[in-house]
Amino acid sequence: EDFAEALGLAHDLGHAPFGHQGEKILKKIIDKTPCLKRMYPDFGHEIYGLRVVDKIAKCDREKPGLNLTWEVRDGIVSHCGEDFDTCKLIPDLNKNEDLESIPTGKEAGNPATLEGCIVRLIDKVAYCGKDIEDAIAAEIIKPNEVPESICEGLGRTNGKMVGTILRDIIEQSTDKDFVAISPKYGSLMHELIDFNINNIYHCDKSEGYNKQAERALTLLFEHLLEQIHIENRFENYNTTDLTPKVYKFLKEYCDEYCRKVEIYTDKDPDELIILDFIAGMTDTFAVRSFQELFVPQATV
Repeated sequence: EDFAEALGLAHDLGHAPFGHQGEKILKKIIDKTPCLKRMYPDFGHEIYGLRVVDKIAKCDREKPGLNLTWEVRDGIVSHCGEDFDTCKLIPDLNKNEDLESIPTGKEAGNPATLEGCIVRLIDKVAYCGKDIEDAIAAEIIKPNEVPESICEGLGRTNGKMVGTILRDIIEQSTDKDFVAISPKYGSLMHELIDFNINNIYHCDKSEGYNKQAERALTLLFEHLLEQIHIENRFENYNTTDLTPKVYKFLKEYCDEYCRKVEIYTDKDPDELIILDFIAGMTDTFAVRSFQELFVPQATV
């Protein structure tokens, strides 16, 4: 249980601001930045999550890196995807131990453990019904637009959906060497995901701010990269009450990781520091930083 909980808590630590759209934006930035392209040919939250837990995340006063077991690290890079055609996930017991050599999530394959397979399957279960509820609350869809087959088969609330599917997974997986969902509920889950994709994730209201998000992250990357060049990684930079907060946080980041513990050396490009810094932002902090740097504020 401890292993499964650790993996459940850690699996999405590599997410960028603005979710999957943020991943695409950072990938475009990498594609236009040769020094990053040589180091990271792609940006995916599952692969980047490994960098977060291995190199960046800290516990109290310890050095960066969480010293996680190989099995948890494997579960992080392998947590995306599902197989509702065969309705079962079989652990890959012959997996290559060099997880850092996996280029993208698609090449990660199945997790090597049953716990990893559970988290990979539950990852979809956990958000599909919740996304329905959130979309209704945000008035993206109306309750009566959810197909009746899904409501009758899985339930009309997220709690009912989760309970129905979990009972089925337990029944199908108990005393097995794989994790499974029955064809009946696997088909309903597939139908639910397809509905969400077409009516929630890619609808006009959900994607209405994609261009703004791309401009914001691109401008932040370019501007902060220029500043880190000018200020020599903020080594002798003095802050005041008028200093933008994003500069203060970037200075703290550089003080900690460039000088105190040196996860970045002189051989690492400044572009990598800024990529890591932006990838670790929340949506709110990214928006606030953009407003602080590029939007004039009233002074009287």
